[in-house]
Amino acid sequence: MTQSLWMQMVINTTLAADSFFILSGTLGAYHFLKAKTREGKDKEQQLLKVMTLKEYGFMIVHRLVRIFPCYAVLLILGTNLMPYLGRGPRWSYEIDNVKICKQNWWSNALFINNFYDPDNMCQPHTYYLANDFQFFLISPLVLIPLLIKPKLGLGLIGFLVLIQIVVVSVLNQGINGNVLRMKENNYWSILYVKPYSRIGVYAIGMGLGYFLFVCDRQMKFRQIPLYLGWFLTVIVCVTLPYATYVENREKGQPWSGIETAFYEAFSRPVWGLALSWVIFTCSTGQGAFIGKFLSWNLFLPLCRITYGVFLLHPIIIAVVIESSHFNFYLNFGELLYTYIPLFACSYALAFVLISCVECPFTSFESYLRLRYKTWRSNRKLKKFVESCPTDSSA
Repeated sequence: MTQSLWMQMVINTTLAADSFFILSGTLGAYHFLKAKTREGKDKEQQLLKVMTLKEYGFMIVHRLVRIFPCYAVLLILGTNLMPYLGRGPRWSYEIDNVKICKQNWWSNALFINNFYDPDNMCQPHTYYLANDFQFFLISPLVLIPLLIKPKLGLGLIGFLVLIQIVVVSVLNQGINGNVLRMKENNYWSILYVKPYSRIGVYAIGMGLGYFLFVCDRQMKFRQIPLYLGWFLTVIVCVTLPYATYVENREKGQPWSGIETAFYEAFSRPVWGLALSWVIFTCSTGQGAFIGKFLSWNLFLPLCRITYGVFLLHPIIIAVVIESSHFNFYLNFGELLYTYIPLFACSYALAFVLISCVECPFTSFESYLRLRYKTWRSNRKLKKFVESCPTDSSA
C-alpha cells in the first residue's frame, strides 16, 4: 500500500507538525512584538522595553497554564487509565506502552522527553510539545533583537535555519532514515524528535510574525510577484508530499544516503516557507478564494479545540485498533471507513477536554492577572499619594 501514489500524502503527513511549528512561531512573535509597542502604533519611534525576568517568568507561567492541564490528563490516561480502556488479542502492546509511561512520565512533565530515552517515550507524539516548549523558552533570544536591531534578529533567524539544514543533512547522511524507517539506525531518537531538526522551521515562523507586525498586515504585492509566489507555493505543496513516490513505488529505486539527507534537510524549511507565503498573503487580503475558505467561520470553533484533538487522537486510535478482534486490512476504503468516526470522536472528546480542563484554568489565570494588575495600580496610587507634600498650614 505504501507503494501507491496517494499513500505518499499519508506517509508525509509529518509535515503537518512543521505547519504547527510555523504557526506557533508566527503567533508567538507577532503577539510579543505587539505587546512591546503602544497598541501596535509608532513602531519605529516607540521606545521598546527589554523583557525583564519577571515578564519572562509570567510568560512561562501563562504558557504552562495554557498547555499543561490537558497534557497532565493525557499523562494520567497513559500511565493509569489506559489498561481499562480496551481489551483484545493485541491489547498487550498497549499494556507495554503503559509500563513505559509509568517509568518515563516525568520526562514528559519536564518537557525533556525528546532528550531523555526517546526510544521509550511516553506518548511519542508529545515530542512536538517538548520541542515547542523548548523553542518558546529560547524565543526571546531572537525576539528581543528583532525589537532592538531587526537586522540582527533576522540574521539569527537565518542562522537557525542554516543550523537545521546543516545538522540534518550531516546526521541523516549516515542514518539514511525517513518516516518508513523511523526506528532504523536511530533515526527517531537522533534526528526526528530533536530540536535541531525543527528549530529552523520555528525560526521561519518567527520571521513571518515579524514581517506581519512590521507591515501591519497591510502590504500589497504587484500582480507578477503575487502570481509567481502562489505558483511556487503550489508547486512546493504538491511536490514535497509526493516526492517520495520515486523511492516507494513498485520497483522504485531506493534513495542513497545523500539523496535522503537532501530531502530531509530541505523539505521542512521549504514547506515552512510555502506555508508562510499562504499565511502572509491571506493575512494581508491577497489570498483570494483560499483566504476566504481558510477564514470560514466554521473553522473558528474547531481551531479552539485542535490542541485537545492533538493530545487525544492517538489514544482513541489505539483503543479502536488495538482492542479490535478482527484483522485490519490496510487499504483506502478501510482507512476512510475508520478515519471518519475516529475524526468525529476525537473532536467530540477534545471539546469535553478543553471545556472541562483548559477553560477553567485559563479563566482562573485571567482572574488572577486582573487582580494582580488592580493590586499594582492601587499600590502605585498609594505610593504617589504618600509622596505628595502635605500643606503644613493646614
